Amino acid sequence: MPIDEIINKRITGINPFDGLPIDAGIWKESHDNHVNHRKLHAAVAHRPGILYGLDVVASKTKEKTIVISPGVAIDANGETIVSREPLALTLTESRVNFVILYYVRGNDAKSAVTVGGGKHYFRVVEDHRIEAVRELPNTPYLELARVFRSGADKPLKDAAEPFDPEKDEINLLYRPIAYPHCYADCGVGELSYVGLTNPNERPPNRAGLCILLREGNAAGFHLTFTLPFNPEAEDVDAQEPALLYMAGRQGFQPRTNSEIDGLRNFLSRGGTFLGESGGSDEFTKGFQDLASKLGAKLKKVEPGHHLLSSHHVFSSRPVGAFAKGELLADTNAGVIFSSLDYGAAWQSEIEDPESQNARERIRQATEFGLNIVAFAAKRKRLNELSKLG
Repeated sequence: MPIDEIINKRITGINPFDGLPIDAGIWKESHDNHVNHRKLHAAVAHRPGILYGLDVVASKTKEKTIVISPGVAIDANGETIVSREPLALTLTESRVNFVILYYVRGNDAKSAVTVGGGKHYFRVVEDHRIEAVRELPNTPYLELARVFRSGADKPLKDAAEPFDPEKDEINLLYRPIAYPHCYADCGVGELSYVGLTNPNERPPNRAGLCILLREGNAAGFHLTFTLPFNPEAEDVDAQEPALLYMAGRQGFQPRTNSEIDGLRNFLSRGGTFLGESGGSDEFTKGFQDLASKLGAKLKKVEPGHHLLSSHHVFSSRPVGAFAKGELLADTNAGVIFSSLDYGAAWQSEIEDPESQNARERIRQATEFGLNIVAFAAKRKRLNELSKLG
């Protein structure tokens, strides 16, 4: 239903008083008042689209299967659709497959009663369907993904270039997004270390990290600062972060073998590890040695790298607290390193703070920080989903 039709639909209600005769029509009109207001708000304030989740990823265990995460969406009628469980969907059709979500309303069979010789149901159930179709329907739906299958036996893949997916790759370009969309819902934590010069050094960019989370929560991210991360913990904490941050301005004691094993496990679960040097060559060397032990092969982030477009768009790596420095990453391994010290810029500590572009540098550093958070949240979520198929 177009929004204009929803706006033009007259909403009525019931003015109650003692002695008012209540029949099914009066009862329905009373409830429809609330339902119609809810639909009006959903369709106009949020607009039809995906509010949260409903991510689509290729299964890692079944090559012709995709996995759709739980999530929330609003359709063109203003209906709120809630998908509570992940769904594995096998695509067997060649040519184009549209993966669509739509609202379903039905009767609860357990609520049947016999009235006047006929069967009636006093409870309705709001539900949904997710399916792959060859043609898009005329009734309200939301497209979650599409795949052009070159053959029914071809394996499905996540798109290597999300903005230019090829045959047999999952195309996410046509997903409608509602407002305000939740871009990432995850935790961000710190990894502490023991410094060589000052063993009691406090995390130098703690304030900046908290400011980044505050800015993210005001911009469509749902972020929490998690408990101190213990890489040696045997049980996976429910609050395990998607992004682990480590910043320093001095060298640090090498990690033990058990700590390194714990960090490897964190990365294998879809975690992302970001290290930042505040101008310390010793910290840079120590972190790069640690990254190598974790199996990461750090390379320079060049223009076009997906970290530069995971949320905000950059033509090249932005400057941080320092104008000169390195930004290195192995995003397959989930490890990122910067000697530009973005964390210091998040808390306004930059070179030449009275320069004309000082505020712009802080803004760009913050926006790029959200890119890293968005990347980390997506990496962890897709890792979890891909194992469900």
